Amino acid sequence: MITIKKIRCEILSPIHIGSGKEINPLEYIIRDGWLYKISLEKFVSDMDETGRAKFEAVIEKGHLIKLREFMAKHINIERDIVYSVKVSQAIEGMYGEKFGDIRNRLLMKPFLRTQNETTPLIPGSSFKGAVRTAIISELAKEKRPPKPKNFRDERMFESAVMGHDDAKNDPFRALKIRDSLLQGESTQIRIVENVSKGKDGVLSPTGVQIICETTHSILTGTPVQFETEFLFDDLLFKKGFVREKITPERIVEACNAFYRPKMEMEHEKFYKNSEAEFPSKQLLEVPLEANSFLIRLGRFSSVESVTLDEYRNPRPPGKRSVWGRSRNIIEGRYPMGWVKATFV
Repeated sequence: MITIKKIRCEILSPIHIGSGKEINPLEYIIRDGWLYKISLEKFVSDMDETGRAKFEAVIEKGHLIKLREFMAKHINIERDIVYSVKVSQAIEGMYGEKFGDIRNRLLMKPFLRTQNETTPLIPGSSFKGAVRTAIISELAKEKRPPKPKNFRDERMFESAVMGHDDAKNDPFRALKIRDSLLQGESTQIRIVENVSKGKDGVLSPTGVQIICETTHSILTGTPVQFETEFLFDDLLFKKGFVREKITPERIVEACNAFYRPKMEMEHEKFYKNSEAEFPSKQLLEVPLEANSFLIRLGRFSSVESVTLDEYRNPRPPGKRSVWGRSRNIIEGRYPMGWVKATFV
């Protein structure tokens, strides 16, 4: 028996779920506040013989600036683009300043999209992974298994917490979450900065800056909602294939118990008395109904939100790296990844 529960989601702060790809300045143009992703196949195939000859001549000379200029001049926005997305003023300014600079790489990390690349997509797997982290963390606090010491122990840890010995009887096999499409103008290209907080309360960039397509949100002034469905296979539990039952009530309780303290910790440790204090307070003041829960999705969700409480053992790159000392924010003030989800 499959029980289907509809979920209504409100994006509280910008989310970035990447496609794993980057696009470079030969694959897009920015014009009048919009980024247009170019289909090189359409661009070339729709040229007449004269235009194609000129294009090939530019390519043969290997002059990237001339190639950018040629494409910007001859692109047909109605015909040759795959999708368009708004860009922030900062991004448009950077693009204009560096258009004629051979060193300009301005790599953009696009949002995950449908197969034809037209529509941004929040995969059910991202949602399920976030729910799984919260439930396993809360179960581990109850069962108190030994802390993993090595890679083999880590592989066995979840099995001990969830009471399964292989993928066939993993309790999360009984939960499926549908992918969700983001409709309309739901995303924008923005700068994501890694920052640390100084003693004076100022959030200072660490030097790491990434250009990403992120969602709009309540914090950024353009609310975005989407819906998904949680599918619970009750039969797997009743027949004994899985021992731990995943229920809507359990999801609400575990996610709020896990994610709410992370939001509060970030406010106190990073955002209080800084330029991000007001947006952070807005997050803390979001009301949660009895059937609502907080969750964090996408990249830049912070190490505390993607690892287990009391068993956290992240391995950042570099011998001297220490985790948990910085955060990734947008426009110097907006935390990332927060969503309010409600069982309808």
